[in-house]
Amino acid sequence: MISTGTERLIARGQVDSSFHDVMKVPYQSGDFDFPIKYGYSLIVENKNGDIGHIMHPHQDEIDVNQEAITWATEELPPFRFALISNMETILNAIWDSRLKGDEAIAICGFGNIGALLANTLRIYKGIEATIFENNAWRREKAISLGWSVETEGLYDILFHTTATEGGLQFCLEHLNYEGKLVELSWYGSQRVNIELGKDFHYKRLMLISSQVSNIPGHMKMFHTYESRKKLAFDILKDDSFDALITNKIPFRDAPAFFERLRTGDVEEGLIYLIEY
Repeated sequence: MISTGTERLIARGQVDSSFHDVMKVPYQSGDFDFPIKYGYSLIVENKNGDIGHIMHPHQDEIDVNQEAITWATEELPPFRFALISNMETILNAIWDSRLKGDEAIAICGFGNIGALLANTLRIYKGIEATIFENNAWRREKAISLGWSVETEGLYDILFHTTATEGGLQFCLEHLNYEGKLVELSWYGSQRVNIELGKDFHYKRLMLISSQVSNIPGHMKMFHTYESRKKLAFDILKDDSFDALITNKIPFRDAPAFFERLRTGDVEEGLIYLIEY
């Protein structure tokens, strides 16, 4: 799987030097000042035909320790299995929000993370979130998959996924009293300017950072890596996730795709996978 937001920042050299160690992935070669061999979620098959998942740079053959691989114990289509790393990010955001289920909930941005979050809320929590999305293709895609797409409204919980300061400001301005804004975007070395002089204090708003490495203390039952993987795997058994995989990039075309990703000229889509 291609993590478009993170890998775009890395391709553009927008990882601050103080964060180089934190952002390294297993089996990475080179460094963030280039050249670099990077990647994200990789689905592997061994000589016995067993299917597994590993965090690894994008390549068609790997030589790793068996212990580094999470092997599928039940049947799951390999392309859907590739979503498991981002699913962990999604679950952490849901836990960070501490939602009860009776709140008005919206997602700002219907890209790979926003779409995966919307579907997970639907499957895991039985919640139909409202979608905010400026891109016409993604708006129509969200509608075709059964979500309500709006341009205004006030919400109790807003998940932000666009990695833009405009999107972040929009979310702050569309929260109810004591509303929560859960930030899933990573900005790298980019600076973000937002207005906190209006409703932020008056409405007692909460801005919550969410990321996958550290699990919130109130979810101790999922503090082990294996328990989080198991939950993500179980949720991904639902066939509806297949509709979110819109773009499969042949491995030979990956260099050209990453150049388009770097320049911001990627074809429309939600979740992008490399097909080996």
